[in-house]
Amino acid sequence: MTDAPAKRLSLPRVLAFSSLSIPLAGVGLPVGVYLAPLYAREVGLGLELTGLLFMLLRFWDIFTDPVMGYLVDRYRSPWGRVRHWVVLSVPILGLATYFVYMPHRGDGPVYFVGWMLLFYIGFTLLQTARSAWVPAIAVDYDDRSRLFQWAEIISTLSMLFLLAIPAVLGLAGTGIDRFGQVAIMGWVLLFSLPLAAFLSCTFVRDDPVRGDRGEAQRFRLKPFIAALRNKYLGRILLLELLTGTAIAVTAANYLFVAEFVFGLSDGMSSLILMFFFLLAVLALPFWLKLAAKTEKSVAFRIAVLTSVTSYVIYYIVGQIGGFWPLLFGAIFNGAAFSAPIVLTRSMTADVVEWQAAQTGENRSGIYYSLVTSAYKVGNSIAFGVGYFILGQIAGFHPGKENSPEAIQGLLLVFCVLPAVLYILAGLVSSRYPLTRAMQQEISKSLDPRGPEVMD
Repeated sequence: MTDAPAKRLSLPRVLAFSSLSIPLAGVGLPVGVYLAPLYAREVGLGLELTGLLFMLLRFWDIFTDPVMGYLVDRYRSPWGRVRHWVVLSVPILGLATYFVYMPHRGDGPVYFVGWMLLFYIGFTLLQTARSAWVPAIAVDYDDRSRLFQWAEIISTLSMLFLLAIPAVLGLAGTGIDRFGQVAIMGWVLLFSLPLAAFLSCTFVRDDPVRGDRGEAQRFRLKPFIAALRNKYLGRILLLELLTGTAIAVTAANYLFVAEFVFGLSDGMSSLILMFFFLLAVLALPFWLKLAAKTEKSVAFRIAVLTSVTSYVIYYIVGQIGGFWPLLFGAIFNGAAFSAPIVLTRSMTADVVEWQAAQTGENRSGIYYSLVTSAYKVGNSIAFGVGYFILGQIAGFHPGKENSPEAIQGLLLVFCVLPAVLYILAGLVSSRYPLTRAMQQEISKSLDPRGPEVMD
């Protein structure tokens, strides 16, 4: 057992760890905002088929994520607990990124499904290893938020950079089409992936989780079942499901709303997204300070209610159209965007420590794999059901002439579905039971001196 208190990572080492967020950012909103519409319209798969394939692919992650979580928990190496998994993810995710981000017109469903499967396997391996790293290198309740805060800041800045590519190219009048814009994003990710793996594995320690007695070395179904029945993790999974669906509905439909409802070009739409993510970065320290002053669940609840307000604004200004009305809604939406993701991942690290204190098992890989699975299920529902509603019920099709009623239906899907999901998430968070005081008692049970907090 390794119960000795650890020092906080210095900021340069935190940034080295957070560099893994750069390649992971390419599997986040850019997939929903640019890749999904690209395959639906330019590649030629169609709206409903693209949504169906995305949904089925993300449901496949329900099976692969727990397997990845178990592998990360089970197989150590002389490098430590997770470094070797980070290194292994590089060639898998790199190869898939090349083909996913650089399709050709007419590539069919087999091409899409085959490379997206490999893409998600590499992404899951990297994301699970990175998340399972946090409980070992974060020393207390708020330090976990600090690590996820910097990871989210780097992720958001990376998405900001990626989304700046279409904006800059469009405003510069280069004439590069959607294929070329997405291909440039892919090359950025291909260069960043090995660099981030090198920085994190070289400059960040890879220690056992405090309280871990190595009981997670055997594969058993019992820990998976126990995790799903855990009253703390269960609520986090529901929060991830609800927020993941809300975020994906927004991402999948943003370009359509910007073009058909607000009448904007790709360049202007991307420019607004840049402001959106800039606000997300600037506002994140506020949410973390709020969580430090109150509780993580309280900050989560205020953040999702802010998001609900933004969708009310989107609907109202959607009746006007234009650049400035959409930017006004995006300011509110962006300010609250990152907080729910950071807070639920930080809350999960608290649950991992509680589990280690109760059983002597480090199940961080399994726990984080279940958390990301819940988020991905939300994503799959958003693409599959959301695109089906758009095409079959609202009658909206991006490659055809759309009636005013179909465009209004697009706006309703974009605004109402996320707002309802965020309201439900706020209600669930109001009953989250693991508090700061409880976590401090858990930490004392692992080490009577408590965690040593040093910069």
